[in-house]
Amino acid sequence: MHFVPINFSDPGFNPDYTADFQLVIILNDESFDYAVCHPVTNRLMRINTDRPLKELFDAQNQEKFSASKYQKVVIAAESKSFCLIPDAVFIEENLPDYAAFLSIKEADLILTDQISNGNNTVIFTLPEILVKQLETTFPSVKIQFAPKSWIKTVFDHTSAEKNLYLFIEEKTLKILFPDQKDIRFYNQFDCTSTDEIIYFTALVANQLNLKPEETSLIICGRLEIDSEPMLRLPDFFKEVSLFSASEIKQHSLLKQHQIVPFSGLS
Repeated sequence: MHFVPINFSDPGFNPDYTADFQLVIILNDESFDYAVCHPVTNRLMRINTDRPLKELFDAQNQEKFSASKYQKVVIAAESKSFCLIPDAVFIEENLPDYAAFLSIKEADLILTDQISNGNNTVIFTLPEILVKQLETTFPSVKIQFAPKSWIKTVFDHTSAEKNLYLFIEEKTLKILFPDQKDIRFYNQFDCTSTDEIIYFTALVANQLNLKPEETSLIICGRLEIDSEPMLRLPDFFKEVSLFSASEIKQHSLLKQHQIVPFSGLS
């Protein structure tokens, strides 16, 4: 699957005056996305996605991404190695024991973060060299777990009905099942085709004892209403729709289901 990058700038935004704005950076394996957000209104003024990761640390971009230009810098990272632990049983001193649940490479560091609305602590790994680069470029900025933005947005705007929430990316499928304002299920899968999306979604539904004919799917990600997954998933589930919440106010050119990676970070 291939998704078109987002390159948006609000007509009223002046990049020379950003002292009252927040810079939000999301790191992927070999690329990064960034947005400029007005914290008072929560409006996204600029979004650029799929930038080469080396661009973030290039000397020629130091001024563009300088923390001193912004009210605050928020950094979040994707990780394929993670584990959610309920806050009720999480003990910081037991972090080495929890690490046994992770797939840790020799050059990895273990990080932790809180998932608001979900009552969970997440432990995850990132390459040490990347963490050191971030600490040098953005001193004192805590690295957050990127999926927490989507999870928080779902919890903030979810209904009482039991739906499965999907976040579909070019090579990854994330599935969330919220239950009574807590996370009953969250995981992600390597996916490169619609067939794999259907398979893993059906597998998770079966594990959760959800009947497909009674289960609705709410989709986020950079896909469109006529994308192949949107056309084929309704053959297997009750209803399939793109995420939308009337309370979220953004520029008309920005689609809510595509910007949730930024909307829940602060």
